[in-house]
Amino acid sequence: MDGDGAIRRGMPFCKALLTILVLAVGLANPLALDKPNVVYILADDLGYGDLSHAGGKAPTPHCDRLAREGMRFTDSHTTSSVCTPTRYGIVTGRYNWRTHLKSGVLWGLSEPLIPKDRLTVAKFLQQNHYHTAVVGKWHLGLGWQMLPNGEKREAKSGPTKGDGWQIDYGKKVDGGPLAIGFDESFIIPASLDMFPYVYLKNDKPTEWATVTKAFHRPGPSGEKFEAIDCLRDFAREASQYIDSRAKAKSEPFFLYLPLTSPHTPIVPAKRWQGKSGLGSYGDFLMETDWVVGEVLKALDRNKFAENTVVIFTADNGCSPQAKIPNLINHGHKPNADWRGHKADI
Repeated sequence: MDGDGAIRRGMPFCKALLTILVLAVGLANPLALDKPNVVYILADDLGYGDLSHAGGKAPTPHCDRLAREGMRFTDSHTTSSVCTPTRYGIVTGRYNWRTHLKSGVLWGLSEPLIPKDRLTVAKFLQQNHYHTAVVGKWHLGLGWQMLPNGEKREAKSGPTKGDGWQIDYGKKVDGGPLAIGFDESFIIPASLDMFPYVYLKNDKPTEWATVTKAFHRPGPSGEKFEAIDCLRDFAREASQYIDSRAKAKSEPFFLYLPLTSPHTPIVPAKRWQGKSGLGSYGDFLMETDWVVGEVLKALDRNKFAENTVVIFTADNGCSPQAKIPNLINHGHKPNADWRGHKADI
């Protein structure tokens, strides 16, 4: 199922939405199980007109397949055109302004926004015997554990710049995905331009932050962590998760896949550079679509496709950092014929 930015600008009331989707799958395919798998892919700062089936000039064949074979939802609206509010709405089904965050977004070091006792979509699905996982950009806060006695580590290379050097990266975070209903997780804390720059697997950092790296916010980073590799790593983890569920087909699964693209930093991997004819942003769109294709391949090879609802959507429209006027001059209108862009309301 395609969102053409499905519910791109919307407040996804997930319990109701998933109920509708379950009914829709059952009606469309009488042989489908009563509990379909659900894969929810969330692009970051994708414009209304960025995908090629919506008029975009960068090829996006896998998203086009979803549009062609599924449904498109094209009329919905955001309550706040930045990252954290959308993610809060998707995971909880609640308006973002019901939290203490009344404007803006969280940061990589922010405390968890979702209380452990809050019902989430993941918890709801667990209660209905789903296995649940999240792979990608979290941006809902984490309870980092600190080094004792106010200790701070020094960067092994580069200046010890930014906060986050007082974190004990050898310990699990509190209040992360596993605390609110996810069985498995592979995430980064926030946006790719917000430190600390590390992966967390099942709520524990995969390496210590020992060096300083940055897009435009220098801060602690793992030596192995590179922004340019994130989409590749998310595609791998998502595909491996789907493969692992083939061993337990009697248990349906929910995979939430919030991507880091095409949000800044706009860093397409080398294999995509120069492919679109639209510069780095167009190349990044193509790589984003490739991730969707990897997920669809994993569903196909494990024979999940006939009983899986795939939702592709985005949060709030194209960012001006994509150099929108230049794209328009090349015939690509990221936000189609709509006025405005991300964060202008």
